[in-house]
Amino acid sequence: MEIRAATAFRVAAIVFGLLIALRFLWIAHAIFIVTFLGVLLGLALSRAVDFLEKLHIRRGIAAPLVVVVVLGLLVGLGALLAPSLRNQTRQLSTELPKLVDQADRWLQQTPAKSLVQQPPQKQEQQPQQQGQPKPDGPQQKGKEQEQSGGLRAQLGKEVRGSLQFLFPIVSSIFGAVGGFVLVIFIAMYVAAQPGLYREGILHLVPHDKRHRATEYIDTLSKTLRQWLLARLMAMVLIGAITGGGLALLKVEGAAALGVLAGLLEFVPFFGPIVSAVPALGIALLDSPQKALYVLILYLIVQQLEGNVITPLLLEKRLAIPPILTVVAVAALGMVFGVIGMLIAEPLLAVAMVTTKMLYVNDVVGDEVKVGTDE
Repeated sequence: MEIRAATAFRVAAIVFGLLIALRFLWIAHAIFIVTFLGVLLGLALSRAVDFLEKLHIRRGIAAPLVVVVVLGLLVGLGALLAPSLRNQTRQLSTELPKLVDQADRWLQQTPAKSLVQQPPQKQEQQPQQQGQPKPDGPQQKGKEQEQSGGLRAQLGKEVRGSLQFLFPIVSSIFGAVGGFVLVIFIAMYVAAQPGLYREGILHLVPHDKRHRATEYIDTLSKTLRQWLLARLMAMVLIGAITGGGLALLKVEGAAALGVLAGLLEFVPFFGPIVSAVPALGIALLDSPQKALYVLILYLIVQQLEGNVITPLLLEKRLAIPPILTVVAVAALGMVFGVIGMLIAEPLLAVAMVTTKMLYVNDVVGDEVKVGTDE
C-alpha cells in the first residue's frame, strides 16, 4: 500500500503540532492552572452576582462588590484568629525543639535508633588524645548532639524536602501574590459577563453541533458549581466537628484550629493530615496523653470525612468513583504540588462530564446519567 507524500506530510505535521502544543502546555501550565481556578471561582461568584442583579445592581458593579465582601470576610476571620494562632505558634516554637530532643534521646535507647541517621562523629581534639579527661556536662552534650545531627536535624531535612514537593509551582512570594491577583480578576470578569464567554465558545462550534455544545457547557457549569458547593459544605462540617472535639478535649485555640481544619479540608485527603499537625503540637505541650486523644479525634474525623461526609456530598452528587479521586489527587499532587491537589477533583469532574457526554453518549451510544440537578 503506497502512502502519498501529501498524506505523510499531513500526518507528520499533525504529530509535530501536537508535540509543540503539549510542550507549550507543559511550559505554561501555571497560567492554565490559574485560569482554571479563576473560572471556577467566577462560576461560584456568578450566583451571588445574579442575586444582586435581581436587586437592580449592574453586574459590572456587583461582581467587584461580591469579591470585596468575600475578601473582607476572609481578612476579618484571619484578624480574629491571628492572636490565638500567633500565641500558640510562639509557644510551640519554643517548646517543640525540647520535645524533639527528648524523643531523640529516647530513640537512642531503643532498637528504633536505627531510624535516625547519625552523621559520623568528628575526631576528638588533641588534648583528649594526650590523656586529658573528656569534658562532660550539658554544654558538651549539646555540642555533640549538634555535631551529630540527630532527630531534629533529620526532621528539618524532611520538612524542607516536603515543602519542595508541596510547592513546586510557587517559586517566590511575588509569584504567589501575582497568581492570586490574577485568579481574582479572572473570577470577576467571568462573574460579571458569563454569557459573553459562553457565546464566544459556541461561535467556535458548527451550527449543527451548537445545541449539543450548549448542553455540554451548561452541564459542565452546573457540575462545577455542585462540586464547589459540596466541598464548601464539607469544609463547614469538618471545621465544626473538629473545633467542637478539640474544645471538649480542652485544647487551647480550639476555635482557630477548627477553622484551620475546615479551610484545609478544601485540599482533599492531604489537607486534613496537615491540619492535624499544629493541633498535635499544641496538645503535646500539655501532655502526651492529650496529644494521643487529639490524634484519635483527627483519625475519627478523617474516617467520618472519607466514609460519610465526602460520599454523601461529592460521590452522590457527581457520581465520581472514589478510586479515580484518589488517583487524580495523588498524580496531580506529585506533578504540581498543592495547586495540583486543589484542581484535581474539579478537573476530574470536567473529564467525567466530557467522557460521558461526548464519548459514551454520542459515540458509543450508551445512555448514562450526566451532570447533576441543582
